[in-house]
Amino acid sequence: MSDSTPESVKAWEDFCQRLKAAGNVLALPATPQDDLSQAEGLRKLARMIRMGLEGSLEYAHSDFPEVYQLVTPTTLGEGETSDSHYHQVMIDGSKSYRIFGKRGEAPFIEFTVYAGKIGYDEKSRQVGAITEVDLAVNADGSYELFLSPDEQKGNWIRTTPDASVVFIRQYAHDWSQTADASFEIEQLGVEGRRPPVNLAEVTQALENTAVYVSRSVHTWAAIAAGSAERGPTNAIAPLPQATADDSPEMPTGHRFASGYFRLAADEALVIEFTPEEVPYWGLDFTTFWFEPLSYADHRSHVNNRTAKYEADGSVRVVVGAEAGGAANWVDTLGHLEGVIMFRWSRTNAPLPTFETKVVKLAEL
Repeated sequence: MSDSTPESVKAWEDFCQRLKAAGNVLALPATPQDDLSQAEGLRKLARMIRMGLEGSLEYAHSDFPEVYQLVTPTTLGEGETSDSHYHQVMIDGSKSYRIFGKRGEAPFIEFTVYAGKIGYDEKSRQVGAITEVDLAVNADGSYELFLSPDEQKGNWIRTTPDASVVFIRQYAHDWSQTADASFEIEQLGVEGRRPPVNLAEVTQALENTAVYVSRSVHTWAAIAAGSAERGPTNAIAPLPQATADDSPEMPTGHRFASGYFRLAADEALVIEFTPEEVPYWGLDFTTFWFEPLSYADHRSHVNNRTAKYEADGSVRVVVGAEAGGAANWVDTLGHLEGVIMFRWSRTNAPLPTFETKVVKLAEL
């Protein structure tokens, strides 16, 4: 490359070179090598470029922040549940902000401030959070939440200088019958509009995006591989109670159990458990790449309102490609392996015990 090459060209070529290293995740020993898993892994790498640019450039200006929808049917891959809508906003923890809008109808909502985010940063820790339990809402359904180092009246989360992102999660049993919340944000004392981008800003964003793609895809692939290695395949066990250090992006008020399913084409996994009456539980299934099998049309999960219960109060879920005759059926959509995630939320009751067995589809 000659000295006369424009800096923009150098930035692009450096970006492409940095991205190459991320692709080695497809060849790791723990990565499934079947055509579907490889295709989804390649697609995930491409999708993550968009996700990285959104957080590093498009919505990254902390003086003129925007709340954006983080998870969509084509931007996911961190073990999300179809029962949740996820939004995100980038902030500077040394400054003061107001988030405001309409509360909506989701029974559960969480605003969580983190210092660092998986993928973008080497470490992430929870700074503070507020849920529907403590969130004050006005009679007209509106709310406001302050984020600042100094105490504010009303809804407030104290921020620290290293706070960098707010993650908003809403949970509903049936989104077709539930109105979403709305979110706007302003930095207190700042007026005007976001300035146009400049070359240095975009160049840095490309560098950060390349780091995000490589770091994040390897992080979540390692978590999926760990799920497969931690215990017997086709079994579900509680996760240890996490701390902010060893599980930095866990939501507030949830406990988890997890497992890994691995089936032959003619097999199904039968899961049986007896849950107590709790505000929310959800059973989800993801690909090896931690993408829900079916985020958009809700065929990859069961929750405490959608499940059909047995006469004794137990739940029987059948997971397989052709398990359509079961009362609670999860279609694997061609996947022969993936991650099982169970959420147990807003309760101190002990997690249920899971009984699992693999059967032939013909036996169903």
